[in-house]
Amino acid sequence: MSRLGKILSSRLFVISVLIFIQIAIIVLPMFFLSAYYVPLFLFFEAISFIISISIVNRNNNPDFKIAWLIPVLCFPVGGALLYLMFGRTHLNKKNTAKLKKTVESSKGIVTPDNELLDMIGEKNPHLKREASYIINNSRSNIYAFTTTEFLNPGSLFFDELIKELSKAENYIFLEYFIIGDGEMWQNILSILKEKAASGIEVRLMYDDIGTINLLPVDFPDQMKAFGINTVVFNPYKPSLDRFMNYRDHRKFAIIDGKVAFTGGINIADEYINRKERFGYWEDSCVKLDGDAVKKVVVLFLEMWYFVTGEPQDYLKYAIDYQSKNDGFVIPFSDEPLFRGLIHENAYINVINNAKQYVYICTPYLILDEIMESALIRAASSGIDVKIITPHIPDKKIIFEMTRANYERLIEWGVEIYEFVPGFIHTKMIISDDTTSIVGTCNFDYRSFYLHFENGVWMHKSKAVMQAKDSFLKALEVSQKITPEFCSNVRFGKQVIRSLLKVLSPLL
Repeated sequence: MSRLGKILSSRLFVISVLIFIQIAIIVLPMFFLSAYYVPLFLFFEAISFIISISIVNRNNNPDFKIAWLIPVLCFPVGGALLYLMFGRTHLNKKNTAKLKKTVESSKGIVTPDNELLDMIGEKNPHLKREASYIINNSRSNIYAFTTTEFLNPGSLFFDELIKELSKAENYIFLEYFIIGDGEMWQNILSILKEKAASGIEVRLMYDDIGTINLLPVDFPDQMKAFGINTVVFNPYKPSLDRFMNYRDHRKFAIIDGKVAFTGGINIADEYINRKERFGYWEDSCVKLDGDAVKKVVVLFLEMWYFVTGEPQDYLKYAIDYQSKNDGFVIPFSDEPLFRGLIHENAYINVINNAKQYVYICTPYLILDEIMESALIRAASSGIDVKIITPHIPDKKIIFEMTRANYERLIEWGVEIYEFVPGFIHTKMIISDDTTSIVGTCNFDYRSFYLHFENGVWMHKSKAVMQAKDSFLKALEVSQKITPEFCSNVRFGKQVIRSLLKVLSPLL
């Protein structure tokens, strides 16, 4: 079958078309009726005005307000209907209740070590506030007996993962946004089948959108035949339910409650450069070995409970286990139920507390005013702010949206580089040789506002300096973006970028 035929027959395309048809059935009749029936047109004009007032008065990011005001005011019929269907970013009552119940189910399993936080606060009050924000808002703890290792490139993570999976004695938990068949998955699957056959508990969870063109519909049944308990997060359906927009972007591999991996790397061959898609694929991951893994286990079990509704025995899996002291570690998650924007604010706290430098890697740089202001404030205060983004894009529209954010940052002293060999998928921030956050969260609206994400905050851990070394190596093969690069753009592309920048919160 040709590539076009595969696309047209894919589940993603078919379901998307069905959703589009539903929207058209609702919007188009109203549009044509209002064009010929003045009272209906006036009615929608009034509705559009009321919705606009509601948008302005909502407790929401100004960027979202502007992005929705444009279609609502310019296209009173279609814009108003689309806003009513998709414009409200909070979860519906059903899923909010499910998420709250999930959070309650693990209450008391992980509790903050206030004594350790107070000890940190005596030496560095700013650091205590930075750590306390994450702990208080993500129900986490700060751990002092976890060894860390920053794994880069993806092939190094793959080798470590295979080694640790082979040593599993009690259980293996995997949660990924993308799983694609190939060398990486087949090697992992052979170990999972062997472990499951020997009586070790193996669980696998993945996001439906992330894998929709990569795995067959009956994949969970195939895995269950091997003894691998498999569930799918938020199956993609021909539904106008807003929850379809929320995806599980988290990435975990957990072995026996002692070792965990997390970062940007999914399970597919491009992540370990066994298959070339967008030039050389630069990616990274953090390995945790020690007491911090307890929180990672709880995060996985909470999501499993949220997806299946099955109560979880947290005490059975979230064991107390300590390794050597290697700085401080806080694993955390970010769910759309909690409007505190944990990841964005955690990044901003690192930026605000920096005294010398802030280094950032992200595949997408699509910023709201709050994050943009934090970066500008740091750079204009004399902090060395460097950001690396890809030079070869995976999505052309997103790439143009990323480049649309360059000019203002560069004007204020932020240095931006594009990774020339290919696509950089690492998501991390590093500051002052002491602090880093590595995880799954991009610097964009979708990660900050809609996705389920996770990260690891580290202070004076081995992985912090390893992450810095990785950043500097990537910098050596990256191209610095100049003001001339930003200004020498065709007028048509300037218009497109300006429009994309305004509408980016909706995309």
